Amino acid sequence: IGCRSQHQSLELKRMVVQTKGQGFGRGALRVVRRIAFEDLGAHRFWLDVKSRNTRAQTLYRSEGFVLEGTLREAVKLPDGFESLIVMSMLRAEFDARRAQGLELPA
Repeated sequence: IGCRSQHQSLELKRMVVQTKGQGFGRGALRVVRRIAFEDLGAHRFWLDVKSRNTRAQTLYRSEGFVLEGTLREAVKLPDGFESLIVMSMLRAEFDARRAQGLELPA
């Protein structure tokens, strides 16, 4: 979301991977992140993740995303509400990871 934003802030709305633990999610995230920064010229690439989804949060942290904050009880569920964790990466952070060989080649 935000591909045409004058603020160059792109959001990864949602990514669902059915087969867990085989690296598909990590691989998809790396490709989407490269597209966001290189092809779409993002300055900031961000996402939110449900607070209960610790597996995804661990993945995003390991891929260089930084915790920005919490949208408290932002999602209504049948049994109550759940908070969303906001995480992001800036272009400078992406470039630094690329220089360290942590990103896909251009």
